[in-house]
Amino acid sequence: MPFKSPIPNHYDIIIIGAGPAGATCALQLRHSKLNVLLIDKATFPRSKTCGDAITGRSIKTLFRCCPELVEQFRTFPLKTEIKHTRLNINHHKPIDIHWVNEAYCCRRADFDQAFLQGVRQYAPNVQIVEGFQVNDIIEDDTVPGRYIVGNSNQQRYFSTQFLVGSDGTQSIVGKKLTTTRLEQNHHAGAVRAYFSGVKGLHLNRTEVFVLPEFMPGYFWVFPLSEDTANIGFGMLTSSIAQQKINLKEAIYAFIQASPELKARFDESTQEGKLEGFGLALGSRRVPMSGEHFLLAGDAASLIDPASGEGISNAIVSGKMAAETIVAAFEAQDFSADFVKDYDKKLFKIIGKELKTSTILLRSFLFAPKLLDVSAYLMGNPFFKRLAKRLM
Repeated sequence: MPFKSPIPNHYDIIIIGAGPAGATCALQLRHSKLNVLLIDKATFPRSKTCGDAITGRSIKTLFRCCPELVEQFRTFPLKTEIKHTRLNINHHKPIDIHWVNEAYCCRRADFDQAFLQGVRQYAPNVQIVEGFQVNDIIEDDTVPGRYIVGNSNQQRYFSTQFLVGSDGTQSIVGKKLTTTRLEQNHHAGAVRAYFSGVKGLHLNRTEVFVLPEFMPGYFWVFPLSEDTANIGFGMLTSSIAQQKINLKEAIYAFIQASPELKARFDESTQEGKLEGFGLALGSRRVPMSGEHFLLAGDAASLIDPASGEGISNAIVSGKMAAETIVAAFEAQDFSADFVKDYDKKLFKIIGKELKTSTILLRSFLFAPKLLDVSAYLMGNPFFKRLAKRLM
């Protein structure tokens, strides 16, 4: 039906979701002269349940998008620089991987706030609306190709020629405009908490632990200060259902099952609640675009299936989304065929890694003893290089 309320404020582009994917898209559009609206349901700074790891690809991509913001972030005090990752697999000798590209651990509340502040500072063509929950998306049949988005309870709406859904795993844009739905084999659940008083933390080193009785899943320890860490445990959703796993119990059981972790956490204090979250894995290709719209970040199911890391692919997708949108406006072609170029170019960059990670995930799922083999092989420089590309 035609939109009958007063004509909404119109924008060339509306981006729903101001996390890394949406903020990157907005920043990449800063020189486009297009009128952009960036909406988020939260008011920043806001807590975001995540592992808090900012990988090297994230920083490299963001530098190409907005070097000024990266230079600011390099002096940002609320982060730790990560140079190593230690893999602890089934009680074997730990494996240390040394990183070349800069990477960080930073609470998402701080990182996303700094990111959004960068949009305010460096993208004057972007208007930001916080604390606004979009629950209605209408295809306006009075203006071909126009979407109207807003909140039906508040009766507040905006219209746009191009819509970007960067609003996470439960994306309303994805639900309204695609047929993609959650599948347990392509989804993971995780819990995380902050702990202080953790012994043996190294500021420049993240840690991953795998134990056979908690497969297929892994436990992480990501440092935020000399004695405070983001700790978490994640597992494939289908396995959680089959094994009737309670993740909030499993994370504490994991600590008790590892002699090393038990000793390191025996005098620690949990800071705040244990929080759960879902991850839409990139182990399947889902529709990411259509006429006058596209999806980015977690909304497009781009989380690495093996590592569970999603920020880097979110940032890459946000940049690619903006480039596709600019090309569409220049050509005045917003057809599904034209916008599909976004999917193709994005998967040229991240497709091989997602495929390799998917193979690894399924291999460990069906043959857990391969983890012992991998622990042995990781002593080989070739396999260490492969691990670097996947983490």
